[in-house]
Amino acid sequence: MASYRDLRTWLMARKSAIQIHRYADSHWTPSRAAALDQLRRASLSVTLNIAEGQAFGPGPRCKFHLRVAHGSAVETAETLDFLRELGEPVEDLLSLARQVPALTYRLWKRS
Repeated sequence: MASYRDLRTWLMARKSAIQIHRYADSHWTPSRAAALDQLRRASLSVTLNIAEGQAFGPGPRCKFHLRVAHGSAVETAETLDFLRELGEPVEDLLSLARQVPALTYRLWKRS
């Protein structure tokens, strides 16, 4: 079995999470603290759950973690959309993050 680091889904989720964390570091304000903290956790959860699921190998535990990764990917995109509606300049982040739920969904369903 290939490493989770070889999965396109993990690579895209990782790229998204890194960009999100850098954005949050440079755009943090008290009024956006809760949303940015939630965004950080959700984006990191995607990559960590893919890794953990793959560590279990095929089976129900893997499928569970991939389902959680998918939920976190959706949460990431929704939080970015929320911030965009508040006027935050997150269009580039949102464009990348919107690709991850489809990838995690396919990975979850194929597991």
